[in-house]
Amino acid sequence: MNSNRLRTAYEARSTGTTAGPAFSSGQGPWLRTADGTAWFDGTSGSGAATLGHQHPAVVEAAAAQLTRLVHTGCKLNSDPRTRMVRRLGELSPYREPAVLPTVTGAEAVEAALKVARAATGHRSVVSFRHAYHGKTAGALALTWRAEFKQFSAGSPGPVFTAALPDPRRAYEDGPRPGVEPSGGTAAFLADLTAALDEAELHGGVAAVVLEPIQVTEGMLTVAPALLDRIARAAHDRGALLVLDEIYTGLGRAGRMFTAELMAETPDLTLVGKTLGNGFPVSAVLGEQRVMDALPPGVQTSTYSGSPLCCAAASAVLDTLVAQDVPARARTLGQRLDDRLGKLAADHPWMTSVRAAGALAAFDCTRHGRPDPARAKAVIEAASQARLLLFGGGAEGATVKVVPPALLTEEELGFLLDGLTTAVSDADRRDADRRDADRRNVDRRDADRGGALR
Repeated sequence: MNSNRLRTAYEARSTGTTAGPAFSSGQGPWLRTADGTAWFDGTSGSGAATLGHQHPAVVEAAAAQLTRLVHTGCKLNSDPRTRMVRRLGELSPYREPAVLPTVTGAEAVEAALKVARAATGHRSVVSFRHAYHGKTAGALALTWRAEFKQFSAGSPGPVFTAALPDPRRAYEDGPRPGVEPSGGTAAFLADLTAALDEAELHGGVAAVVLEPIQVTEGMLTVAPALLDRIARAAHDRGALLVLDEIYTGLGRAGRMFTAELMAETPDLTLVGKTLGNGFPVSAVLGEQRVMDALPPGVQTSTYSGSPLCCAAASAVLDTLVAQDVPARARTLGQRLDDRLGKLAADHPWMTSVRAAGALAAFDCTRHGRPDPARAKAVIEAASQARLLLFGGGAEGATVKVVPPALLTEEELGFLLDGLTTAVSDADRRDADRRDADRRNVDRRDADRGGALR
């Protein structure tokens, strides 16, 4: 091989970027390219930048830590690690809290499964339709979408799936997010019982794991009343309820923790994303007596408890309290829900508008059926207005709106106007496409008629 020959390297397509240009800087909700062009990040960096990009308090804390101590390894302690653990415990819903630091959300899920199996002595786990918990082996076993699993080695333990009621049916009848859907609950409870029965036959039920809002597969809210019923069903089988709040926790969904809305306290709570506001840090929270069922050394990772990431996380936690981010998120959700609801009134193909804090979504339909092409058109139209949005959902027809929770009135105005423009442009493009299709049909018919003559 000629070592002097220049070669081009490409990022593997599995992780390659899929939206927008290459960005070089950011501030608040804005991402900027090298030439200074600003884009509004309606994805919040996959939900992590809840405080906005480059939040001053977080940047300052990380920069100061960078000059002191970056890395210790997982088995040596540090001042930032001690402070983060203490602060998380103070904010958590637990009386005698313990914190297990991890690096990524998937790693927190893996750690929680180990804790649950150690605490209960059982092996099996129950997960739910439309769940997303990550793409490492243990977390992937709980993740619903089959195509993510085809190259995996398989589940390290038995996993059984129950089908949650689809809350989108309730929105068509009037109830709002957080209110249990009127239909489907009895069928769900029967399905959950069947999954628990099956799990008991395969080593007992160690954990029931779910997201209070299934963000990845369409922003599907599980009502607090239903969460409580799931918790009681888990406890009746000697299992732990594990609430995956990696996306929703720490203010993003309008509450510090979903446990605030529940009568039952989840046995384990998983946090990430917002915790680092862009730094890779996550954690498992629970009562010390439960957490310490896992023996020393069974769950370690070289970068867990990183001084740099823990310093950033402590600054995040302080900011969440000082600026009452949960309340700010609730207000933002109300504004998003109001604007999207008005748009849906003018564009009947927008259905199931839903918002919970700084999380909002709607579905795109055609003739009452999911319409992924129209959702793609909305996202493309938003991109033309330099507004970054993600789609998804179980049918691929959901448009998700996930902005930072801390927005000025001007920034919020840009977002709301951008959504209005994107919906209107997508509608116009769809009408143009249908007109073009009709003209093509008419032209083919005319050509066919001419040929017959």
